[in-house]
Amino acid sequence: LYGGAIRLAGSVKARKASTHAVSDWMEIEKQRGISVTSSVMQFNYKGHCINILDTPGHQDFSEDTYRTLMAADSAVMVVDGAKGIEDQTRKLFHVASLREMPIFTFVNKMDRESKDPFELLEEIENELGIKTYPMNWPIGSGKEFKGVYE
Repeated sequence: LYGGAIRLAGSVKARKASTHAVSDWMEIEKQRGISVTSSVMQFNYKGHCINILDTPGHQDFSEDTYRTLMAADSAVMVVDGAKGIEDQTRKLFHVASLREMPIFTFVNKMDRESKDPFELLEEIENELGIKTYPMNWPIGSGKEFKGVYE
């Protein structure tokens, strides 16, 4: 949204509203709410060319993700606000850290019942051994979610 590549925030699971994520286009992706294939979105942002490589996070499709990480120069690690660090996240983080890639962590699904933000930060630091620095902060969670403070 910030870069202008998409105009409307959507969820793969938001079938009733027809706001499927642009990168999740296959029927199985829409049904299961997961990425099955890798896709790329390219856009300009503040004078820079940004390529976002959306890769499968599900363990059944991890080989595609590993190959994509070999071509990337940085990574966005997406953490589910309710589940926290998952097994697949640990594996992919390990691959990225072996390559000494800069990693930006994004906590999503804060519009659902989620863990406390401080708990999530602590979990990321303790389990992955990295420092965290919040660039924005959720205002509420679940039904009380109002947005993020930047």
